[in-house]
Amino acid sequence: MSKIEVNEIDAQSGSTITVGSACKSVAVPGNVVKTNAIQASDAGNIISQSGTTITIGASGDTVSIASGASQSGFGRTGTVNWNTTVITSTPTTGVNGVGYFIDSSGGAKTINLPASPTAGDIMAVSDYAQTSITNNITIGRNGSNIQGDASDLVLARNGVAFTLVYVDATKGWVVTDTGAELDKEPDPEFITATGGTITTCGNDKIHTFTGPGTFTVCSVGNPAGSSTVSYMVIAGGGGSGDYFGGGGGAGGFREGKATTCSHTASPLAASGLPVSAQGYPITVGAAGALPAG
Repeated sequence: MSKIEVNEIDAQSGSTITVGSACKSVAVPGNVVKTNAIQASDAGNIISQSGTTITIGASGDTVSIASGASQSGFGRTGTVNWNTTVITSTPTTGVNGVGYFIDSSGGAKTINLPASPTAGDIMAVSDYAQTSITNNITIGRNGSNIQGDASDLVLARNGVAFTLVYVDATKGWVVTDTGAELDKEPDPEFITATGGTITTCGNDKIHTFTGPGTFTVCSVGNPAGSSTVSYMVIAGGGGSGDYFGGGGGAGGFREGKATTCSHTASPLAASGLPVSAQGYPITVGAAGALPAG
C-alpha cells in the first residue's frame, strides 16, 4: 500500500480539488470529516454549522426523509402528516405523527390510538365521507385516558376532525384542535312559542287550545333544528234537528306534520307550516246548537 504524508493539499489551478476518481470510494480512517459546511454542486449548503447551531438545507430548499425512513429526536411541531389513503376497514390502529381520513359511509368505524404512547405523540382523525352523524367514528383509547377519562372518543358530527396529543398518564390524549367541514352550518335552533296549554312529549312541545287565544312565535328556529310547526284541527259536530230530526254530522279534521316532529300522523296529513316571529290568533268556535223549543 502506497502512502503520502503532507500537511496541506491545494489545487494547482482553479478552486476544485478532486479526491478519488469515478466509481471509486474514498475511505476516511476514524470516520471523521471536519468541515463547517457541506455544499451541493450549486454551492447551496446541505449542512452548515455556525457556533453551536447546525442547519440542514438552505433557504428555499425542501428537506425530506426517504420513503421507509423514520426520524427521531427532532420532536414534533404540533402537526401531523396526513395519510391520503382513505381508511375503510375497522377496527384499525393509528401510529404517532399521522392523520387519518376515515370513511364511515358503509357503517360505523373504529380507529385506535397508538398503544404505549410517550409525551408529545400526536394523531389526528377526519370524517372523510361526512357521515359520522349517522355512522359514528370511534377513537379507541387503547389503554390510555382521553381528556382524563378512561373512555373512547366518539365523533358524531358530519365532517368533524380531531387532533390529539399525548400529554401524560393522568390526562392521556388531549384534544388540541377540532374543526368541521360543516362548521359553516348554524347550530340547531328550534321554534319557541307561547299560548294555549303547553305539554312536552319527547322533543316536541304541544300547544292545545280549547278556546280562543293567541299562538305567539317567539323565535323561528332554523332548518338544522326546526322551522315549521305541526298542527291538528278538529271541528265540532253539527247540531241535531228539532225533536224527530236527525243528528248533526261530525266536525272536519285537518292535520299537518313537520318533518322534525316525532309523533305518528295520519296518512293524509299535509306538510308542516312555516311560521314567523309573530302572534297567530286562534279561534275556537262552538259546536252546532240544539234548536230551541
